[in-house]
Amino acid sequence: MEKARTESPIAALADETFAAMQVAESGARRALQKLAAGMCGAVRWPGLLSQHLDEIAARVTQPSFETYDEERLVPPILKFGPAVHDYYVNGKLHEEYWKKAETARAAWRHHFDELDPMKTVADSLAGELGIPVRPATIDGKSLYVGILREFPHGSKIHYDEIAREFPGHLDEEPIVQLAFNCHVTVADEGGELTVWKHRWVPDDDSRKDGYGWLSDVVAHAPSVTVRAEAGEGVFFDCRNLHQVAQPRGSRRITLSAFMGFTLDGNLILWS
Repeated sequence: MEKARTESPIAALADETFAAMQVAESGARRALQKLAAGMCGAVRWPGLLSQHLDEIAARVTQPSFETYDEERLVPPILKFGPAVHDYYVNGKLHEEYWKKAETARAAWRHHFDELDPMKTVADSLAGELGIPVRPATIDGKSLYVGILREFPHGSKIHYDEIAREFPGHLDEEPIVQLAFNCHVTVADEGGELTVWKHRWVPDDDSRKDGYGWLSDVVAHAPSVTVRAEAGEGVFFDCRNLHQVAQPRGSRRITLSAFMGFTLDGNLILWS
C-alpha cells in the first residue's frame, strides 16, 4: 500500500514571488521595481562597491565606531555616522543630530580622504533608474546618508519604517521604503540577512523581545536569506521583519542607508 505523502514545512512556506533577484538577470531598474512592488524578497547587486573596495576595506577599521542607543538596542550594534532614529525625541529630531552629522562628515574625510562610496552607490542608482536621487531633507536640510555598521552579535528580528516611527517629518514622504547594505567586509561565517514576508501587525507585540520580536512571529511566513560577497549591495523592503545572523570570524561591516520612492518620482536617501 502506498504511503500517504506529506508536504514538508519548508516546501509549504515556499513563495516564488519572494526570492532574491540578481541585478544581472533583469537590470537594476526592473529588479528594484519588483522589490518595491513586493514581487521579490531581496535584490542582489554584485560589484556595486567594486571601485576602491580594497582601499576602503583597509581603512574601514580606523574610525571609532559608536553604539546605537544601548537603552533600546541590546545586543549592541556598532555604527560610524549618525542614525536619524537615535535622535527622535518627543516626536521631533533633536538639534544635536545636525552637529553629529557635520562631525561625521569631517571624520569621514579625515579617514577616507576623497573616497566616497556613498556617491558611487547614489550615482549608480540614478544612472540605472533614470530618476533624481538625493538625500532626504527636514526643513530643507539634508540628512546624513551612508553609515558604516557592524552587528558583532547579529540582530533581533525587527523592522524599520520611518512613516510609522517618525511620521510627517521628512519634507518628502516616501510611499515605499527600502534598505540597502553594501558589504565592505564580510564574515568568515554567519552574517546572513534573512527577510520574512511579514509586515508588522498589532498582534505581533504579544511576542515582543526587547527592541525586536521572538522567532515564532514569523514561523509561518515565507523568507529569503542572503549571504553577500564583498562589494555586493543587497536591497530589501525593511518594512518586512528581518534579521542579521551573528557573524563569526572576520568582521562584517556594511555601508548602509534607507531609500524611499516619493509620489513625485524621486528617490530619497537617509541613514
